[in-house]
Formats: sequence, structure tokens, C-alpha cells
Amino acid sequence: MNRSLRALTLAAALALPGPTVLAQSQAPAEAADEPPRYAVEVVVFSQPPVDGERVEAPASDPTPLPPAMAWPLRDPDVGQLGYPRLPVADETLGAAARRIDGTPGYKVLWHGGWDQPGVGEDSAQWVALPRIDSMPGFDGIIQVYRERFLHARVELRQTPDPETHWTLSQSQRLRGDNPHYFDHPALGVIVRVERIEAD
Repeated sequence: MNRSLRALTLAAALALPGPTVLAQSQAPAEAADEPPRYAVEVVVFSQPPVDGERVEAPASDPTPLPPAMAWPLRDPDVGQLGYPRLPVADETLGAAARRIDGTPGYKVLWHGGWDQPGVGEDSAQWVALPRIDSMPGFDGIIQVYRERFLHARVELRQTPDPETHWTLSQSQRLRGDNPHYFDHPALGVIVRVERIEAD
């Protein structure tokens, strides 16, 4: 599969139906002391490699995940550490995930979301992705934080056997509430962040 065809496939999958209410990625002046809240939604999927690209990394020690404390998502009504999981009814990337999963060569590995405050990089929690049974040796953490602008950082590792490993380590500034795509020869990640307006 060439890169242009893969890009078109993902663009078609990410076409969101209906009007989209844009949220501001640039931090507005807050009237209250409480930071704004954001709904974060993530889709992790495997994808066919681009022609000529290697999926396997050289046979050497895999790069470890950043030394950061990461918490699993928790149920909204449980007062524990970690960000509360978004209800399925509040997820907006369900149709895109189904289109990706129905495209030959693609497979959705995880789709979920959470509610979090818009705080700085030093205060924003890392979210630990759950174990993915179909991907042995997989570990992943994701952080969304707000300085002057919103940013997302994705750190994924997979070591299916002692001789093979790969790493996805990317950070992007988020512009509006459009889906943002993190690319890798074997894996794709979509992150969408939307501001939660106060009642």
C-alpha cells in the first residue's frame, strides 16, 4: 500500500458526519480558578505498511517507555486515582473506528476516552492503555496537556519477540477538536480532544 492511498483511506474514515462544534486549542483567559475540562478520545489501530518501509526495528534493546507514572482509566463514579472513562454515549469516533475496522488491512485494537482537566505538562496525568491481547508485548501511555496550546504525546512500544520491536513516540499540538493522526508503519493512533463546556 502506498502512502497516498493510506492517507485517503484514513481521511475517508475520519470524515465526521454533521456539523462540528469547534473548541479552542489556544487557552482562553479563564474566569474561574478551575481549569477547563476536556473530553479526550483515542483510537489505536494496526495498518498495512507503506511499500518499501520496514516494520521491524533492528535487533537491539527496545527503547523503554518514558519514566512516568501512568494510571489506568477508572469508572466515572469511583473516587480513585486516574481520569474517569468517557461514557460510550459521549464518544464521537465510533463511526470512524467502525470504518477503519471494516477496511482490509486495518484492525482497531482499542477505542476509548476520558475526561480530564486542561493542566500543564507537569501536572497532567499519563494514561496507561489497557493490555491488548492481540498484540503481545504491547505497552502504551498517552498524555494530553495544556500550556499555551493543547498538546498530545503518544508513547507506544511493542516487542512481539526478543528479536523484533518497534516504537511510536510522537507529540503534536492540537488545533481545534478535529481528529489528529499519529502515524507509524504498522500502527495508527487517532486523538480527538474537545472542550467540555460548563453547564
